[in-house]
Amino acid sequence: MENIDKMLIHVVDVTRKAGEPLKKAGEKNLDFKRKNENITDIVTEHDQRTERFIIEEIQKRYPDHGFIAEEGDPDEQGFKKYTWVIDPIDGTTNFVNLGKDFAISIALYVDNEPYAGIVYDVMNDEMMVGVKNQGVWINDKPFRRKKVCEELRNAIVEISFTAEKGFQENHGVEVKPLVFSLRGHRNYGVAALTIAKIAKGELEGYVSGRLFLWDYAAAGVILRELGGDFLAYPEEEHPEGFEIQNPYKPISYIGGVSENMLNKILEKLHDK
Repeated sequence: MENIDKMLIHVVDVTRKAGEPLKKAGEKNLDFKRKNENITDIVTEHDQRTERFIIEEIQKRYPDHGFIAEEGDPDEQGFKKYTWVIDPIDGTTNFVNLGKDFAISIALYVDNEPYAGIVYDVMNDEMMVGVKNQGVWINDKPFRRKKVCEELRNAIVEISFTAEKGFQENHGVEVKPLVFSLRGHRNYGVAALTIAKIAKGELEGYVSGRLFLWDYAAAGVILRELGGDFLAYPEEEHPEGFEIQNPYKPISYIGGVSENMLNKILEKLHDK
């Protein structure tokens, strides 16, 4: 445990350092490339440079650790006893277009199980760290939620047009019954920060048609540590540990501020 705590302290420091150049870069017009000609999936040199910096800084101290990173080569990555799951810039479109509302997301897996999550809201300089069975800290201060909404009619859930399309095409599920049962819905465009908002009680749920492991791994630890929960949909097709078998396969994601809220969202998605 002491060794793992030292690892986390080191990587939190690395994460903060990785964010410094991004604060300045976000003030400029940025060049980007589209991945596989996908109009909504873009990458910048800053994604690649940030990922490279984080991995190199961890490898200097822990050369035997494994990595699953968004911009890395799958043939050169894989799970080991200690594995870091890295999204160097979650919310690249926000980074390019807005210069804010993006995050560095890093999860630690130990023996193929999620153990810790780091989500750094770069422009707000908010560092969230969650450790399994130990708690959550925001900027080094312990954090506990003050309230939890348990009713859909009072809830705000993140759902996008892309999520609506994905659930309809991939699962034959219509999300409108859920949308119309809510107080409101939002679309922040950055999974790690959205899940962190649920963890803090600022949102009640999240429905996404396409997330990768690096999008949700770190924030997922934080969410569960604060009493929330999430699943890959449909649940029966994703047995425990599914992400270890194929970390590069996207999932449909549903998250809730509590297990009760998660179940209510699921029930409403199954309404006809």
